[in-house]
Amino acid sequence: MADARSRIQALSPDRRALMDALVAGRRPDRAPTTPAQERYWRLNQADPADPRYLWPWALSLCGPLDTDGLGRAVRSVLDRHDLLTSTFRRQDGELWQLRGTAPARGPRPVEVPDGPDGVQREIERINRRGRDLARQPPVDTTLLRLGPDRHVLVVDIHAIANDAWSMRLFLDDLAAHYNGSAPLSRPLPFAEHAARQRRWLAGAEAERQTRHWVRALAGLPPRLLPAADGFRSVTRRTELPAGVTAAVRDLGRRAGATPFMTLYALVADVLGSLTGRTDIAVASSVSGRDTPDTHHVVGCFVNRVVLRADLSGAPGELELVRRGREGVRQALANARLPFEHVVRRVLPDEYDRPAPLTDVMFVYDDQDGRAATGTAPRFAGLETSFVEPEYRTTRFALLLTARPVPSGRLVLEAHCPSGRHHVRTADELLRRCAARLTRLHGD
Repeated sequence: MADARSRIQALSPDRRALMDALVAGRRPDRAPTTPAQERYWRLNQADPADPRYLWPWALSLCGPLDTDGLGRAVRSVLDRHDLLTSTFRRQDGELWQLRGTAPARGPRPVEVPDGPDGVQREIERINRRGRDLARQPPVDTTLLRLGPDRHVLVVDIHAIANDAWSMRLFLDDLAAHYNGSAPLSRPLPFAEHAARQRRWLAGAEAERQTRHWVRALAGLPPRLLPAADGFRSVTRRTELPAGVTAAVRDLGRRAGATPFMTLYALVADVLGSLTGRTDIAVASSVSGRDTPDTHHVVGCFVNRVVLRADLSGAPGELELVRRGREGVRQALANARLPFEHVVRRVLPDEYDRPAPLTDVMFVYDDQDGRAATGTAPRFAGLETSFVEPEYRTTRFALLLTARPVPSGRLVLEAHCPSGRHHVRTADELLRRCAARLTRLHGD
């Protein structure tokens, strides 16, 4: 007990005040932030109009919409997750979340007389408007009215308060509040996660993980692809036969690897053949939600890791996947260290780049998109569906997603800048990946 008291006494006045407030169940006006938020803030202040850190999604609502009820539901969700009604400011040398400085507001109404084309135009306009996080909240909501019983809700959330998991939470919470079935309990304040992370970063395990990443990423190779010219992006897609997913799982079982490990190794090998390299660095992500009490919190929990594939010696498929398995295992064992700390220690000059260390990313989505959007939530008395935005932006030169779908088929999507060179590269990568995986099925 005495040891605990001495630790409390050793805390800075700000952290002691935060701890006292959290224990008492109060929400202090000023709350700590995470290293990820620190980097997003810095990028935002450098260019508040940069749309690459905003994630717009649109939900079609057909039927007799209760617009007042929807407004109340939106305000309730924003109040429920106080990160969404905050602004951010640097004080005393640190970035702070200033709670309640951006009061919750319902969606802004906009008349759209020209149907789907007008919806797409408004989605792009909303996203390109940007966000100054020093004076504006991370979230913007707009209700597009196409007719008496035709509406589209557009929600645009900055990455400082968002990840794919959070997008789904926002949707489900919104539907629950609209339907009158909102949960009574409040989620953990995001600031508690930020405080935990700061405490962990001061410990021995954080230092051990730092040493791991410095070793693992020493001599990182040059980027695989040239930098993008502009923000706009496109998505290319191909779908592989049902047997491919089963073949990937079978190869993984023989190598002691998961489907993610297996596909990552095969994709890295294709990238090697495409670029003529044997040292391939690819980013991926982990949820960062290490405890159950974070599962209902909106915020930027996701963490990025860099996977480095060794293709030297022309390994066979089993050896290739085993190498990939070990690389993924090592990365996941050290995935708690914030990516921003890794960048600071490995290549600090890249801290302000949209995609530091590597701008090629691989994602295995075995939730069929449900973590982000998936099936539209039910709103009482309405038909709901997602509207796919035609306007997209990207921070990466290439983002490849592999997604098994309920039919058993495997979908590959390549998201890339809209320039001709990047699109040609994405098409060629998809062609080679499809040929490699289909051949695996044939074998």
